[in-house]
Amino acid sequence: MRLSEVIWKCRKGIREVDILLSRYTEKFYPGLSEEDKKNYIEFIDQDTYDILDVLVNDKKPTNKKFLKIVEALKSFN
Repeated sequence: MRLSEVIWKCRKGIREVDILLSRYTEKFYPGLSEEDKKNYIEFIDQDTYDILDVLVNDKKPTNKKFLKIVEALKSFN
């Protein structure tokens, strides 16, 4: 998937989440492995409030394969 398409998918409707995902995507997505890119796209395809709960409310991700992504996003700020 092209970078611009992934950035478009980062638009979740909550400004803080949009900014975090978009900036992280621009900076790190191109350098991710194909497996990590696939997992990242699956992560951002989740419901906005599920992503918000994981990033802000310290809820555990629904899938363990998202742990690496969540840790990277939390440390990105």
